[in-house]
Amino acid sequence: MDELSGKIAFITGSAGGIGLGIARACAQAGMRIVLSDIDERELGDSAAQLTDAGADVLAVPLDVTDREGWARAAGRVSEEMGPVQLLVNNAGASTFGMRFEEIGPAVWDRMIGINLTGVYNGVHTFLDAMRAAGGGHIVTTSSMGGLVGMAALAPYCATKFAVVGLSEVLRAELAEEQIGVSVLCPGGVRSRLWRTSRPVRGLPDSDTPPSDVSGQSANPAGMDPFEVGLRVLEAVVADEPYILTHPEFRDAVTERHERLLHGFDRAEAFTK
Repeated sequence: MDELSGKIAFITGSAGGIGLGIARACAQAGMRIVLSDIDERELGDSAAQLTDAGADVLAVPLDVTDREGWARAAGRVSEEMGPVQLLVNNAGASTFGMRFEEIGPAVWDRMIGINLTGVYNGVHTFLDAMRAAGGGHIVTTSSMGGLVGMAALAPYCATKFAVVGLSEVLRAELAEEQIGVSVLCPGGVRSRLWRTSRPVRGLPDSDTPPSDVSGQSANPAGMDPFEVGLRVLEAVVADEPYILTHPEFRDAVTERHERLLHGFDRAEAFTK
């Protein structure tokens, strides 16, 4: 996708945070935007802000775990806007701060449903139409927690590693069909993730970010979501497989790969 202006972007989890940052970058690039989110109030407010700024926006409430909801959303977008050529699977939740023994089956299943199955649902819903439109691009939000395992993030890392693998498979399978695939792996970004994840963790809503690690996304030192959005569109145009935003994590990723390579060294020594 070397030309973005006039094309339609469908972005999940876009009432705030990274999703809204990507939407703002899309608006700046002249794209038509479909905002989707489970939070209808925030969704309406964000859509109104973008519309007031001159963007062409359609707001579609969506729970990414609801396949019938996906079908309804796709039908509405097709009727009111046209074919989606940029699909951004961004909706997600976090259990940051919860150790494995604190993760009950309900929390685990909900995390898998949102962070992994929600991505499947998005691709499954729009892939054929994207093919019919002559191509497009799929972006899925993972995390640095999808490249390096981190304590107190078991279901989050499990799902974020999974969408990296899924994105790599899709990129290989769709390369001949003019459909690019990228996976976004950001570090700390200012967002509402600390708040939108509370229901998944079985916690009541709150206006006040917690002071422990679960409130990390409220850190004012985090990256501006709009900067992430600009980086995403740059990578879409260049058809980059991995979209990285925080170079300070290079050493952690390098150390992980060195451990993997050591495993191959041990395998070679074992088979001699």
